Amino acid sequence: MKPPESPSPTPESASPVPGPSAPSPALGAGAVRIGPLLRLAQRRAARTFTEALRPLGIEGRHHGVLLNLRKHGPLSQRQLIDLTGSDKSAMVRTVDDLESRGLAVRRPSPADRRAYAVEMTDEGRALFAEAARISEDVAARLLDGMDEGDQELLIALLERFVAAPEG
Repeated sequence: MKPPESPSPTPESASPVPGPSAPSPALGAGAVRIGPLLRLAQRRAARTFTEALRPLGIEGRHHGVLLNLRKHGPLSQRQLIDLTGSDKSAMVRTVDDLESRGLAVRRPSPADRRAYAVEMTDEGRALFAEAARISEDVAARLLDGMDEGDQELLIALLERFVAAPEG
């Protein structure tokens, strides 16, 4: 016995019109879209944030280090690499930049005499306070098209996505 055939799609249901709530046909369907969508979201956020930080003379990578120093206190460059997802040479350049601007210093680590701890200076704390205000403003602009419930859901889902074990 032959299974019943599905009704033929109507022109309206055959291909959704791309828009705020419809998927873009160029990105594919379902789970295939997650990578491209995350990449496009990251690029938009990074571009907006970079432009907003420009008057402070720092970039997102500097903000990421300052954010982690603010949150955790002095950290080794290895810890900063792990927390920011950076690589060793990029982290050295970033910490060098922060040191040359007087925003952070390297000091011998009290826990390991072979290592240095990166610590935020008073100037770094002052600049970070300004950068944090900018960050909040950028986040509000990026999420402006969503109601508060959708914003909270997006953040919760992204936190779960990032925290999930790989593999």
